[in-house]
Amino acid sequence: MKNFKKIVFILIFILIAFIGGMFFANKQTEPEITSTLIQNRIEQASDLVTTKYHYTKVGKFENSLNLNGWSIPLTNKYFILTFEGEIQLGTDLSKANVEIDDSTIHVTVDKPAVISNSIDESSIEVYDETKNIFNPISVSDYKAFALEQKDKALSEAKEKGLMKTAQENTKKSIKEIVSIIPDTDEYTIEVTFKE
Repeated sequence: MKNFKKIVFILIFILIAFIGGMFFANKQTEPEITSTLIQNRIEQASDLVTTKYHYTKVGKFENSLNLNGWSIPLTNKYFILTFEGEIQLGTDLSKANVEIDDSTIHVTVDKPAVISNSIDESSIEVYDETKNIFNPISVSDYKAFALEQKDKALSEAKEKGLMKTAQENTKKSIKEIVSIIPDTDEYTIEVTFKE
């Protein structure tokens, strides 16, 4: 009978030790939410493209040779063309700053900036151009005109609220990145932009 009690006592002790070990093992494998953990996860996204703006434009280039501010007759040149382009805006997440305050995760990032603004060369169509022997159209005319048109397209996009849209998309994307991390559903995620 004494041996039976000893065996039961040993079995109960082993069972308690086993359950305790499992409990502490589970506690150690659960990731602890830290600002470093979140910052590393955000930085993995690197340059985050949040907004793409597609545009189609018709443009006219025109100039003539000048002498002392006067246009020389018969030297006028021009062309009309259509083209498509795309502006991409995004944020460099390697510069993100993360702080955790009670139940809120504060993420501060740079404001979205233009990552690229390019014209699709295959979309360019020339509808009308002069063949002026005194002032022929050159490749540099096309290049200068393309740069001017890209700047105009960007200005128009900004007037239509492109930067505000990019900020909203950036906030949404960062919140999605952070919410994938286990146990962050208990936190409020706030995204702000550096001044």
